[in-house]
Amino acid sequence: MEDHDRTQTISRSLAPDLRRFSPRAAGILCFVLALAFYYGAVLHVEFKRTDLLDLGPYPDAVEYFAQAKSILKEGAPTIQIGYDRLPSRYPPGYPLFMIPWLRFLPHNGILAPFRTNQTIGLLLLTGSFAFYFAIGRPLAGGLAALLVATQPAFISFSRSSMSDLSGAAVTVLAFALVYLGLAWRRRWPIYCAAIVLGLSLCIRSQLLFMAPLLLAMALLPARDSWPRWLMHCCLVLVVFAAASAPYLIFNTLEFGHPLKTGYDFWVPAWSENPQLFSLRNVPPQLAMIWSEITANWDQFRVANLFGTGTYVVPAFICLSVLGLAFLRVTRFEVSAFMAGTTYLIATLTYAFVDGRFYLPIFFLLVAVAVLPAEWAVSQALKLRFSISTVGVLTIFLLTCIGYPSQSGFKPKRNRSQAWDALHYANSRQRSRRYEAQEEFSRFFRGAPGIVLSDIDPPYLNVLLPKPFIAAPLDANHNYCFSRLWHYGTPEAVQLVQSSLDRATPVYGLLLPSKDVDQYVKRLPLIQGYSWKRSDKSNTRAVIMTLTKDAAAPTSDSASRSME
Repeated sequence: MEDHDRTQTISRSLAPDLRRFSPRAAGILCFVLALAFYYGAVLHVEFKRTDLLDLGPYPDAVEYFAQAKSILKEGAPTIQIGYDRLPSRYPPGYPLFMIPWLRFLPHNGILAPFRTNQTIGLLLLTGSFAFYFAIGRPLAGGLAALLVATQPAFISFSRSSMSDLSGAAVTVLAFALVYLGLAWRRRWPIYCAAIVLGLSLCIRSQLLFMAPLLLAMALLPARDSWPRWLMHCCLVLVVFAAASAPYLIFNTLEFGHPLKTGYDFWVPAWSENPQLFSLRNVPPQLAMIWSEITANWDQFRVANLFGTGTYVVPAFICLSVLGLAFLRVTRFEVSAFMAGTTYLIATLTYAFVDGRFYLPIFFLLVAVAVLPAEWAVSQALKLRFSISTVGVLTIFLLTCIGYPSQSGFKPKRNRSQAWDALHYANSRQRSRRYEAQEEFSRFFRGAPGIVLSDIDPPYLNVLLPKPFIAAPLDANHNYCFSRLWHYGTPEAVQLVQSSLDRATPVYGLLLPSKDVDQYVKRLPLIQGYSWKRSDKSNTRAVIMTLTKDAAAPTSDSASRSME
């Protein structure tokens, strides 16, 4: 009894449990937790019961959806206003991702944008874990998946109808390919990254600033003669240019110049702004970033439409800063730093201030934040606890639960992003625009005609049954700034008159509101006709019909009636 070593007995009894709960098992457990959280926060949302079917913000999400429908039916990415088929202000890359979903979804495919981003988010989670697992770091893979899944920006845009998530996911894929190319000392992954980055311009043209990542080709260990090395350095740029060609060709065909976009067509004053990229834009960009770091933002942003309004939490920034101490300067870090810095500088000098433009940077920081988390969890699995270990684990836990942070608008302080993400769907209202067109279609499906509405025409033209044609009420709409295309009251009158000449019904479809009478007054006036409220109008839709006025009785007809 005196020779019995109690410490040795305890350690032997714990050893089998520790072996069973290896770093690989811990990584798999974290991955499963990430998938479970993703299901509860994203996949479980019933979009058809929320106002997300409005496809905000305007006109971004509407045009993405309209392009996808147009590609599927007519082979060209256009939007429709009245009878006119017009180019969109956004590139067609993200709408192409919707095509598989559009083929199988009911309800005019209105859920296609959301299902697309849900799928991309799931692939990003799975790919993060698979990447680390493939390079022999399963624990890091599980932790990375958990960090990605609990990022508020990732959750918000996985529920969105926007292209930001697809652009960020493509960027992550390009960085992963370059890492593998440098780690395996093979050139073909870097060539694949060049193709991915080139094609990504069709999703978001800003990703051009990630091109310095391809400098990794020059950083490969020299095993060939310098002429061959130089040839590959040039060839990777040729591959990138060739992959970018579809975007440039598309711009040339649509707008007459490879560097002109839909913004030049629809909002030329914005695209011609000499300060579109300027150092004067840096202070407001830095102010926005600082408000995120300190969890002290107070402006409504796109993230409020699809989530809590927060992009990153202070704990994640702190964990990323700690991760810098774990970085080693390797060839990949050099090329990644060059690409990330170039993109960051370009975004900081951009005139439009929005945290969603930093989404690729947020996702790439996960690879940095996972380094201290992996170290701390490894130490904990070995029962080696210290102040540093407990501190890092605490920050990692705060990052995953997203506390403290702000949620909603007006923003509320001391919120947990994980908790709010899981309860997000319960706070959403129903879609007024979708229900209005659905109500209109239910009553007038058998009498197609012209529909003048305060709802975006591209939205109605992809949802209303054919051959309904939707157009704005007057010149007050989202497409009134173009110098090449114009629609105002004269065009509305002409459209209505041409429909009357063909004996086609003319309707007004308005959203119920206290100002609905002001919208009724904006409907075009046609001599001999008047607008009357249909008895089908209800709390979901105000429906007006253009009705011919009754002819005034003449003196002869009056005398006959008296006889």
